[in-house]
Amino acid sequence: MKSKQNFLKSIKSIAVGFGLISFAACIDVAKAEAPPKCTAAISSKVDGKYSKTAAQIGNAMTFCTDTPERFVITIHELGLCTAQPIQAGTPRTFSRNNCVVTMTSSGTTADLANNTISLPSMTGRPPSNTYTHAYIIITNTFGLRGSVTIKNGAGADVKYCSKSDGDSTAGTTSAGGFCTAVDHTEILNDFGDGGFSAYFPDETMDGGGKVSALLTGDDINLTTATNSGEADRLIGVFETNAGSPVVITDASNGLEMQLTVTDIGYGIEFSNGEPTDFGSMPFKPVFTTF
Repeated sequence: MKSKQNFLKSIKSIAVGFGLISFAACIDVAKAEAPPKCTAAISSKVDGKYSKTAAQIGNAMTFCTDTPERFVITIHELGLCTAQPIQAGTPRTFSRNNCVVTMTSSGTTADLANNTISLPSMTGRPPSNTYTHAYIIITNTFGLRGSVTIKNGAGADVKYCSKSDGDSTAGTTSAGGFCTAVDHTEILNDFGDGGFSAYFPDETMDGGGKVSALLTGDDINLTTATNSGEADRLIGVFETNAGSPVVITDASNGLEMQLTVTDIGYGIEFSNGEPTDFGSMPFKPVFTTF
């Protein structure tokens, strides 16, 4: 089980209906100040495989993002806000004063890479308003799995798979038997670099908009963590729709929120053109009213 400092990433698509429409979720998968996607940094995929060799990838590219085979999170709460809910100060704190809670749960587990899930229904509907931010509260533990396939000098497939510690296997071929990716777990309990920090400041996401985050305890007040041992919840806050507010009117029936992991939810480290380590990356929501 690894503790990671890079911010998570990914759900599929969560459809939020209100009024007479129940709150439901369908899932999809995204990221902050974006490192390159592997499809751009390596090559496009053919049948889910990359066409370059390790020698062709070389040392110029040491990190890129891909699609996980498994991305499990536990969701506790979703909400919409008319202002940033992470408050300035020391320490940073979370406030719902300018927010409406759209879903609460004791813990709804979702594999964002594979499944459509049903979330608890909300009572009523969010008030008609202009919402500039959305938040999600999740357990700070992520269940992951993934692999990547490139070529060798003879043009044969070489597959690298995640191990239980998040490291990569050595390259495997059909001749020796392809590897099988193994589930691994990450705990995100520190955003600091050289010292503990519970706060992940605003970062611009691929395509626009910003993401920020706060690590807290699991108490009713969501008290900001003062060390990694106190971190049990991760609150992710997003500017809606690349900085364009979500507008809910009296004519709105529901809101669909897509949190994407495809091509961005899984970080892969490379050395000499070969994968060495797998890990989670941040997600990005897209909102559509209906």
